[in-house]
Amino acid sequence: MKAQKFFLKMFTLMWLASLSMSCSDAWENHYNREVGSGSGESLFANIEAQPELSIFTDLLRQTGYDSLLLNTQTYTVWAPINDALAGSENWSLDKKTELVKNHITRFAHPTSDLQSKTIFMLDKKFVTFARTVNGFAIGGKNLLPALSNIVASNGILHVIDGYVPYLSNIWEFIGKAPGLDSLRAYLYSRSTFEFDQAASIEIGTNEFGQAVYDSVISFYNPVLEKIGSLHIEDSVYTALLPDNVAWVKAYEQIKNGYKTLAVDGGDAQQGLNTRWAIVKNLIFKKLVTNTQEVDSLFSTTGGRFAQPSYLFENSTKYELSNGLAYVTDSVRFKAAESWQQPIVVEAENSDYGRSYKFASLYVRSALGSSFSALVSDSKYLIAEPTTVSNTTQNEVTFPIPNVLSGKYRIYCVFVPSSIVAETDKRPYKVSFSLTYINSAGQPVVESAVSAKNLLLGSGKLAGVFTSNASEITKMFVTEIEFPYCNLIDNKSDAAKISTKLRVRNETRITETVRFDKMLRIDNIILEPVQ
Repeated sequence: MKAQKFFLKMFTLMWLASLSMSCSDAWENHYNREVGSGSGESLFANIEAQPELSIFTDLLRQTGYDSLLLNTQTYTVWAPINDALAGSENWSLDKKTELVKNHITRFAHPTSDLQSKTIFMLDKKFVTFARTVNGFAIGGKNLLPALSNIVASNGILHVIDGYVPYLSNIWEFIGKAPGLDSLRAYLYSRSTFEFDQAASIEIGTNEFGQAVYDSVISFYNPVLEKIGSLHIEDSVYTALLPDNVAWVKAYEQIKNGYKTLAVDGGDAQQGLNTRWAIVKNLIFKKLVTNTQEVDSLFSTTGGRFAQPSYLFENSTKYELSNGLAYVTDSVRFKAAESWQQPIVVEAENSDYGRSYKFASLYVRSALGSSFSALVSDSKYLIAEPTTVSNTTQNEVTFPIPNVLSGKYRIYCVFVPSSIVAETDKRPYKVSFSLTYINSAGQPVVESAVSAKNLLLGSGKLAGVFTSNASEITKMFVTEIEFPYCNLIDNKSDAAKISTKLRVRNETRITETVRFDKMLRIDNIILEPVQ
């Protein structure tokens, strides 16, 4: 997975082109004619020369951005007047830096021919620069007509009657909002950063003579890779953010589903899995402005929530630069919709591997048959026998990934023989055995299932079950409580799957008139027992 860059190579090419233009007499003469007049000095010199910009001038010096506006690259600055910045002397350096970077962008942006456009500021925020009834505005703050379009040697200066507030994005909000310590600790602990000096711009030196950079940082967070780029402004989300009380309550509720063997990471891995289970369905790629008017929601990881207004009960809404955040006092997800969903293994899908004996396997489509709407994904698996011996019955074993430590009811779904020929009313005779990890952490291999749906143990004689001859049969196999979870990160780890269901045809040669030796299997289903 690639680390995300805050600046792209394209910007570098554009800066070089812009720099070339700024150095040409034709460019300067064009803007002196079309935009307005200036001293011909740098942006910082022009700002410093305006008495009504003395506070902004001080902010530039304090944050080191005076040096940036002295160099030869091209920028546009929207400088707030002193009245707008009253009290800013008491701000933290971080807040002062946020304000400064929220009023500077790369490239020249005069008002000529302007209707409305989105400006990408140095703080990576998008702000609207637009024509208004009375003139022009940036982020809703008006440009002063007599002090707009001032041409400097390295860009354009506009003076505005207020400052554009720095609006946090969802990622920044999580980082500083009170009461979100638990959520923040998990998400932020997963981040890695790397300073890219080659791509960064030197803007001056500090008090020790060390170079100060307008920095380009490589940032990577595996959780954000899955739930959404909450730190970037080019997409909008709705985020459900549990406060500390909600987090602790959800953690205690969920953690027992992620008991992990020591060989798989033990308690530490259990904690990571539990935290991921809490956050994986918190983000929605849709603006939920009215929580009462949404029929359904899909999280960015694919979780579906019907009538989801209950998720937002007793929450507080915050408008942010890349969406909405709802801080909630409880994680109200239903287990079956979020962290403990049913597990469905499509029989025709071999992504996690599949073993078989005395059979040839084929995938068939149910489209065009009377069962088309009833067969999952409209496909099923055929296990055709390759022998005629009573001692070599055709069978298929299905690995079952991502079981949690908890109780499940296991089903096998059969497609009837009549899907091929309506006159074929022969049912299937089958038996089952289950492989799993027991409470001692040891594998139990092919534990036979009795006719009463009980697990008998390895080497025992399994009971025989008969399907319905004329309709889809969702056959109950057994109920089991798994003592440990068995989670698989990706399909390449399929060999680590410890839970498997074997389905065997028990029809004898002498019974083929009444029973079918072919097996047609739609899927295996594990339904959590809440």
